[in-house]
Parts: sequence; structure tokens; C-alpha cells
Amino acid sequence: MESLLNGQCASQSLGPANQLFALLVQTILAAQCTISPPDMWPKDYGPTALAQGLEEYDFVIVGAGSAGSVVANRLSENPAWKVLLLEAGGDPPIESEIPETFFTIQKTDADWENYAEVTAHASRGSKDGGFWPRGRTLGGCGAINAMLYVRGNSRDYDLWEKLGNPDWGWKEALKYFKKSEDNQDAELLKRDGGKFHAKGGYLKVNNFPVEHQLADVLLSAFDDAGFERTSDINGARQVGFGRVQGTIVNGTRCSPAKAFLVPVKDRPNLHVIKHAVVVTVEQDPASKRFKYVNFLIDNKVLKVAHARREIILSAGAINTPHILQRSGIGPKPLLASVGIPLVADLPVGENLQDHLFVPVLFKLHKSTAANYNLQQELAKNMFQYIMNRSGPMAGHGVTSVIGFINTRIPTDPFPDIEYHFFQFEKGSGKSVLFSDKVGYTEEISKSMLEAATEADVVMAIAVLLNPKSKGRVTLNTDNFNEFNPPKIVSGYLEHEDDVAAVLRGIRYIRKLVDTPTFNEHEGELHRITIAECDMLPYDSDEYWECYARVMTLTLYHPVGTAKMGPDTDPEAVVDPRLRVKGVKGLRVVDGSIMPNIVSGNTNAPIMMIGEKASDMIKADWDKEEKHMEL
Repeated sequence: MESLLNGQCASQSLGPANQLFALLVQTILAAQCTISPPDMWPKDYGPTALAQGLEEYDFVIVGAGSAGSVVANRLSENPAWKVLLLEAGGDPPIESEIPETFFTIQKTDADWENYAEVTAHASRGSKDGGFWPRGRTLGGCGAINAMLYVRGNSRDYDLWEKLGNPDWGWKEALKYFKKSEDNQDAELLKRDGGKFHAKGGYLKVNNFPVEHQLADVLLSAFDDAGFERTSDINGARQVGFGRVQGTIVNGTRCSPAKAFLVPVKDRPNLHVIKHAVVVTVEQDPASKRFKYVNFLIDNKVLKVAHARREIILSAGAINTPHILQRSGIGPKPLLASVGIPLVADLPVGENLQDHLFVPVLFKLHKSTAANYNLQQELAKNMFQYIMNRSGPMAGHGVTSVIGFINTRIPTDPFPDIEYHFFQFEKGSGKSVLFSDKVGYTEEISKSMLEAATEADVVMAIAVLLNPKSKGRVTLNTDNFNEFNPPKIVSGYLEHEDDVAAVLRGIRYIRKLVDTPTFNEHEGELHRITIAECDMLPYDSDEYWECYARVMTLTLYHPVGTAKMGPDTDPEAVVDPRLRVKGVKGLRVVDGSIMPNIVSGNTNAPIMMIGEKASDMIKADWDKEEKHMEL
């Protein structure tokens, strides 16, 4: 190995061997470029805007994420409408395209790298209060997430409708899920018969192409423990354990940008400006209609985009409320405290909900696991991947295994806990990467590394699906500057019912330890060293509550900060057609509008919101134009 690092070989080549090695390197480099070629993505209109100025657009969309990509596609279907899409980031990095490397994108230029405030209630084992990554690239969070395609529970959407939001029930939501979907699993489509799944949409949905031996161990242990199994968590019944489909195509990520922007990138009426950070939106002084979007290109040049019809905020549940507040739309006391003139007194930034999780580590194969040769495995797997998009890099191990359960009544069709899984092969160093990215303290990181040094590790994470605790996104009033990041208060575990649910979730998954399968594979629970919790009786409720409050992390699903609701709802920011209340020309289309968080991962639901909102916008303007003709 030292000779390789020094560039020296044991023997000299006569020539042909060197030529073959050079050919191999050239082939690898050429294949690497095909993973995410620059010409695949929409052209950046920014240089043209800088050189020639900006024309007026019918719609200006802020954010090319999971909702914004959809809305840009659907509105530009009308050739008479000019659409401008502003994205704070650039093209997705190569790591975004490779399923196995999704976790490495965090804390890079493709991530907003937000942090929640320090709290005594939760995330006490995080060095900075709580790391909250958010996508800053074409495709948004759908370009940096784990690609799992999960819709949530029918009850979630029916509840939205019961809260006073007509046509947001499950029947309507399902129609738009299916509109987007291009499911590649022929057997699933045949079994389903078109009831829950569809072909022909922009979004590729498929099974992950590779399986991991630790996934097989988990699935067998689920059966031993009597856990309900499911072959389709997006079908008639959500609860159960099994493999989940992903937003993938040909061994690569099918991000919202790849699905919805790439196929229409040459539409002459759709312009995309990259590295465009929106600062504020602004009313026209005469009409009082929101018409102007103030943004910086490359953090240098301030430009103003004009919207004839509407400004559509799709910047996500963190940045959308932040933009609204900076623009004078928010709680009156908050805006007054930093000197922002009030435009509309609305509870923007409140109602923040997120899926927190608490990890539990299982050690397996303690006496039999071989040390994972990271360098050798990466080289082998990467070569296989770049040559034919197959092998371990085309999936992400046990992460495609998922589970939903009602911990109170296991037969209940409405889950309160979701489970995800990650693996750290013995000696691979993956636990170090995980701890570094999420920001755990040295004490926790060291203990996790010890587990992954002596055995293969499966990390089961218990996800709280329907939190009663709520947080908020607000301005930093202590040192306000319009370019400062938002202040995030997670609200995690402030409600005692949330604590109780998490503890039930931990105890439920611990049943795996007692299964014959885990016994066969030397499965045992790893007790993470946590000084403040180790003083309590192990396995008591007090211990696990302490553990949960220390180990809490985000599953990256913040929603609700521009709540949708009727006029009778004092917490609502937008109406059921997603128009910001009390103003004209401004609409929110992203996860901010969720009245209550869905019972599952949020990427697919946010794309559904984008689909439904697009039809709403078209219908509203069709009605407006017919009225004008009269």
C-alpha cells in the first residue's frame, strides 16, 4: 500500500501494461462524467439576466425543490405564460446521483446547514443544539435525502379536509400522487390494478436494485418477533415492516429536478436562475399586489424579478417563513422588535412540526464479522457502479427497510411510530461519518465507534410520527440582519405524550434482541455511554427518557410554518388554495402549508402538494380571465 501511495511499483513496465493502466484511468474518468453531466440540467439563465436584464414574468417561483420543480413544470405547460424559477444553489453534486453517498452531501455547498436552538428538552447529545440540513441545489431536499417514496396515511389528508380545507382529503391527494408517479415495478402494478399506483408520470419510482445481507437478517427477525409484514406501505394498509420503493432510475437518484425540470429544460417560456438567493418579496406601491422578488446572484448582484400574476414561495418550511417575515408578513410583535414595517399580521413561522428520531444500536456477528476493508470495497463498488450503475453503490443497504406500527394497538391501521435502519459494517468507519454529520458529542461518537469496531452494527431509529410538541421558525431578534440565518426552535419532546410514544417505540423494536434470528447472528443491544443517563437504573423508563432527550435527532421533515386553514382558523397563514391571507399576488406551495405533519416521510407528499397547487393556480387564473372577458 505504501508503494501505491508513493507512486512506485515493484517492477518496471515494458510499455503495454502502463498503456492499459492509463486506459483504465481514462475509462473511469470518462464514466464518472456520465453520472451527472452538466448539460443534463437546465441552463442557468443568470448570466443572461446579468448581461441583458430581466423581462417581466407571469409567475416567479422561489425554490427549485420538491414542490417548486413540480410547479415550474406544470405552469410552463401553458406556452402563453412566462415562468421564472429561482434556486439558491446550483446543479446537484455527483454524490446526489449515487444512492449510497446521499449522506455525504450534508454540510456541503448543497446544504443550507441550519441549526436548531439549544434546548434542555431534547438533542442534548448534539454539540450545536441540533443540525437541520436543508437542500440548497436543484431538487432541494429531494436531491439530498434518502430517496424513500412514502406517502403517509389516508387519515392525515382526511384530517386536513376536516380542519376546513376542502378537496385536500385522501381521495384527492391520491389522484395527485398517481399523477406524478411512473412506477417501474410491473408486478406491483399488476397486483395493484391501478388503485394506488400508476405509470406515465414524471417521477420514476422503483425498488432499490441491491439487497444487503443485514436487511435479510432484519426481515427474518421481524417475522420471528411477530411484526406485521407489508409488501407495499403505499398501498391499502400502511402499517407493517418490509422494503420500501425509492425515487430512483437506472441506479441513480430521480430527484424532483431530474423528474420535473430536466424533461422540460428547453421550454422557451421557462427560465431557471441558479445561485439566486431571495432576500424579500415586495408589493407594488400602487396596486398593493405582491409583484417584486429581490434576490442576489452569487451573493453579489441584487436583481429584481417582476411577476405579473403571482409570486410563488416554494423555499421550504424553514426559508419560506423566513422570507415572509423579512418581507413584513408575520407576527406583529416580532416584526416590530426588529423594525420591519408590517404588511400582514399572520402567525408565520409558528406550528413547526418535524419527525424527530431516537437511534438504538444493535451489534451482530461479534465473533464472525470480518473487518470491512473500506478502501478496497469502495474502489471495487465504485468501479462497478460507474461502469453499469449496479452493485452496492446503487442502493443504500438496510436503509430501504422500513416499518410502521401503532405501539398502543398493533392492529390499528394508523401508526404512531416509524422505523428506519442504517448499517455500520465492522471496521468501516461509517459510524464516524454519521456522528460527524449529525453533530454528536465526542462521548457518544466514541461509544458508537466502539460498537462498530467490534461487530457489524444495525442502527434502528424510532421516529415519532404525530408530535404534539410544536416549534417555530423566527428571526434572530438579538442581532437582526436580513442575511442572518433563521432561528429554529424545534419544540422536541416538550409534550409528555411525545416522550411516552418514543419510549414505546424503543421498547417495541428492542424485541428483536429476543428473536431466534438475532440469537443466531449474535444480536445484542449496544449500551451507548451517556454519563448523565448511566446514573439511572438501566432499562427503566427514567433511563430511556434521559436517553431519548440526549440522542434526539431530526429526520429532516420540518413542515407547517405557513399553515393552511380556513378564515376561522387563527393559526392559518394561507387559505385552502394556498394564497397568503390578507394580501394579493402571493402563494405558498411547499411543506410549510401542512396543517399537521403526515405519518411518513414528507418528500412525496410535498411533490403531491406541488401537483395539486399547480392545478389550483391554473383554475384560478382561468376563472380570472373569464371574469375579465365579461
